[in-house]
Amino acid sequence: MMKNLIKTAVAGIGVMAGSLLLAQPASAASFTWNVGDGQVVYNDSTDQICAQAFNTEGPRWVEVQLAPVNGGGPSYTWKDYNNSYGNPGSTCRSLATAYEDTQYRATVRTYWGERGTTVSRGSRTFYS
Repeated sequence: MMKNLIKTAVAGIGVMAGSLLLAQPASAASFTWNVGDGQVVYNDSTDQICAQAFNTEGPRWVEVQLAPVNGGGPSYTWKDYNNSYGNPGSTCRSLATAYEDTQYRATVRTYWGERGTTVSRGSRTFYS
């Protein structure tokens, strides 16, 4: 009888632990995304997303269109121009006012003067 009680208790604890793991909210994670002519960086600890066009081989820019997929938060569209345009640093936007665990989609296009064309770099989703 005692063995059955112990088995039942262990099984119950396992089910409860599994339920808690499944019920956890989505977690945000910082990332760096190389987009060919620059990069897009999200820093979860500061709630900042930045674009930076590489400062090599002529004029370049990185454009980011950012919109929440679920939840509430700001939407942005911006370009970061490189040092050929007089902007050697990155250009950032804040997601501090977004609801926790809002899913965002970042869609990126880039330009490089030597190529002379704009290239679509696709989309990436992440949680703020």
